[in-house]
Amino acid sequence: MSTTVARTGAETPREGLISLRDVPDLTQKWIGDAHRRHLNPALMTLMRLGGYDDVRIVRAAGPYLFTADGRRLLDLVSAYGALSHGHNHPRVVAAARWFDASGEADLLKEFPSAFTAALAHNLCAVAPGDLDSVFFCNSGTEAVEGALKIAQRHFEGARDRFVYAENSLHGKTHGTLSITGREKYRAHVRRFRDWPMVPFGDIAALKEVFAVDTAKRIAGLVLEPIQGEGGVVVPERGYLAAAAELAKRHGALLILDEIQTGLGRTGTLFRCEAEGVAPDILCIAKSLGGGVASIGATITRSAIQRTAYGKIDECLVHTSTFGGRNRAAAVAMEALAVAVEDDFPSRARDVGGWLRGELESLREKHPDIIRSVRGEGLMLGLEFHPVEVFRGRVNPLRLAGLDKIVAGYFPGIVGAELLTRHDIVASFVLNNPHVMRIYPALVATSDDLAVVPQAIDALLTEGVTRMVERTVGRAVKHAGIGALRTWAGSR
Repeated sequence: MSTTVARTGAETPREGLISLRDVPDLTQKWIGDAHRRHLNPALMTLMRLGGYDDVRIVRAAGPYLFTADGRRLLDLVSAYGALSHGHNHPRVVAAARWFDASGEADLLKEFPSAFTAALAHNLCAVAPGDLDSVFFCNSGTEAVEGALKIAQRHFEGARDRFVYAENSLHGKTHGTLSITGREKYRAHVRRFRDWPMVPFGDIAALKEVFAVDTAKRIAGLVLEPIQGEGGVVVPERGYLAAAAELAKRHGALLILDEIQTGLGRTGTLFRCEAEGVAPDILCIAKSLGGGVASIGATITRSAIQRTAYGKIDECLVHTSTFGGRNRAAAVAMEALAVAVEDDFPSRARDVGGWLRGELESLREKHPDIIRSVRGEGLMLGLEFHPVEVFRGRVNPLRLAGLDKIVAGYFPGIVGAELLTRHDIVASFVLNNPHVMRIYPALVATSDDLAVVPQAIDALLTEGVTRMVERTVGRAVKHAGIGALRTWAGSR
């Protein structure tokens, strides 16, 4: 396809190919239309409702995104925690460039790899407990899938069930949906619906599950140390240790999903270390790639790995063509080194402690709007009360029933206002639309983040009703009331 066609936003011929050099010249309209034609039309509607569809990101560095029209946006989403190093960390990018210039083979499966061997060694050196066996994959959901499979094979089928928590999110592939605690995502997953789901943080409920006869079929207990998409939910101190002891007593494996919490975000390199807990299987991904590579890992003990895949005729039972490719391993080695050498845990504790204090002050100032501040380190969540606006007023938005949408998804309104008025990118967590995630890069300083409480305070002080009218009115204008109602009804 020619650059002229791309710039005019004309319909692209099916046979036309866009060159890489044409991409910077594609218009925002053409990009949006192509997303609607070929990718995810409903997601584009959601972006349009929040005002994200008109923003063209052309550069990124550290905790910031830079737009084509010269704006600098502070990123509080960080790709759902994958950007602990920030965007394009110099050392991580340099590692990728070094590998690209080296001439090393990237995709290599027939021979042992020095890069995956070195990365596995480094991960085992910093992993909690005596974990010493690594399987590399491409993503968090694959890491959890690998953990489920290892656990079942470890017990040779004698134990085939898993216990998991309400409101959890471990991935969106078929196996991980079986242990994901939100019905919207697992609605069509039928095979494993009898696996026991318990309230997160409730040790008594766990005891009840392990007390029944079917407990002898439980292969593993799968938990997030802090539920990220569940609303940045931190269990009471001691819960994780008690859960670990309970699983051990009943012969089940403890599987910890540290895909969001791992590599320093909560104030320790792995969140389980805060309670002195070492899992049987640890799942990591997201920030392991330093924001540059796609890589995940399932880490366990060699004794467990041997029972699962230790025989020669079983060593190829669980593999991945692209998992642990050399370039990704090289990048992850440098990302891990940065996290350790720059002491990401202390950064999260220091900057996160300061930011949490600022947000707590906001809660005290706006107690009718902000219900709580949640989280640890720089894995924070701001929980809002359901907001009622337009009460007793004749308003076209209220007549259209949109006041109910506002009450249910107020953090989305705040996020849209932060983007359009304060150049801050924020969003609510997937399983709890009352909680706005605050996951800045761990390289962000208090100076970078000082604008966050100031901007939220300015919006709330201005008045919820004016903010809502402006934001919802803009969404209705751009996408229509029907689209807004459809989106809200699907949540």
